[in-house]
Amino acid sequence: MKREELIAEFQELAVTADELELSVLSEIISSLQTKRKEKRYSYISNLLQLNKQVTSDGTTLSMLMPITPLVKNELNITHGGVIATLIDSAMGTLASSTVPEGYATVTTDIQVRYVKPAIGEQLTCTCNLIHKGSKTIILEGKVYRDDGILCAVSTGSFFIVKIK
Repeated sequence: MKREELIAEFQELAVTADELELSVLSEIISSLQTKRKEKRYSYISNLLQLNKQVTSDGTTLSMLMPITPLVKNELNITHGGVIATLIDSAMGTLASSTVPEGYATVTTDIQVRYVKPAIGEQLTCTCNLIHKGSKTIILEGKVYRDDGILCAVSTGSFFIVKIK
């Protein structure tokens, strides 16, 4: 699609959008602007407004995500795939923080069990390092609503890979 066509489509959408659609468009624009300024984060991290906090010993991590219209499904609760993305992002961030420079981690397996609807204003994913070997890392993640109720539990495995 050419730039001019995209601009025309965007203008049409912005003019005809209702308040909820304008809110979602605003989130998308804001995430792209943030990505331009802070080149270190991925587009998805910016879009979901993920905010991480790693402990000083590097074995636990918390990642916060606001519940916005963008992440809700047709039942008005947080979409399960978004919760899985939050967990994978949090566990992957923690896994990556444990490897030396010149190495990275990639998800090899993740299991998510949904416990309660993810509603409220914000979700918090807490991750713990279970095992770190020479080739793999295993982590546990839990997602809580802002009222403290557990929404989802997960385990994930990550390969340690040498980057060029």
